[in-house]
Amino acid sequence: MPTSPPKEVTKVASGGFTSPTDAVASLDGSEFYFAAFTADEGQAAVFRTAAKPDSTAEVLATAPLSLPIGLVLSCDGATLYVADAGADSGGIYEVSPKGGDPADLGVTGLSHIGGLAMSPDCETLFVTARTDDGAPALFSVSRKGGAAALVYSGAPLASPTGLHVDSEGVAWVMDHQAVGERGVGVLFAIAKDGSQAQEVASDLRMGTPGGVSLTAGGGTAVMPTRDRDGNAQLTSVVIATGEVTQLAAPDLIDPAGLRTAREAGVFAVVDSEGGAIYRAQ
Repeated sequence: MPTSPPKEVTKVASGGFTSPTDAVASLDGSEFYFAAFTADEGQAAVFRTAAKPDSTAEVLATAPLSLPIGLVLSCDGATLYVADAGADSGGIYEVSPKGGDPADLGVTGLSHIGGLAMSPDCETLFVTARTDDGAPALFSVSRKGGAAALVYSGAPLASPTGLHVDSEGVAWVMDHQAVGERGVGVLFAIAKDGSQAQEVASDLRMGTPGGVSLTAGGGTAVMPTRDRDGNAQLTSVVIATGEVTQLAAPDLIDPAGLRTAREAGVFAVVDSEGGAIYRAQ
């Protein structure tokens, strides 16, 4: 599996939807699934599109979704998990990649959900959200639903959103409002046992919601951000060395969610304000 960051960004779909938030690639990277709103009625929905230029997106699922903000795919590719920030509490649904009504997993013990990731055991979801008393936190919960377990809460987290969990169980968490060594906007690495949240990179001008994913082979974290002049880019950080590289993405207006394919060197990338889905590889 590739460990190097993407080198090009290509638009694959626009039109028929607005304000996409997050996207995830199919296992082989040939299809993308994303959360957005229908262009005609403004209905919250999950869409599917081929991961090639000039593709047309189709609606997979709508109600009861109200503000879908995070997506992750099961390890076998058979189930999409959707985080819905419009729910007062809980707010995790499952959707078939073939379409159909979303099924509420009945998750309890968290609120104001921000993002989702799948654990390496393929049985557990990790969730950024808030505790009952409002503290920013990372939770874990069975992919079948039920009570969420607290992994980490409080400082230095401030407003965690997009996340990725690697093969060692480390959670890589984006945080818009956290203040790091170099400025606002931080990527944290939260230990598997929840013992610490370590700053990996800061002064990251990310879109909404933030997105992060490791390359399919691990080793490099990739995030959609902006430079100091507001231009979109993909920021890559080599985990072992901390080396940072930038890939300019001038066609994007508001880079937001991002997720890699599990079995290919392909990333699904969201342009929220531009209303488009891109492929990075």
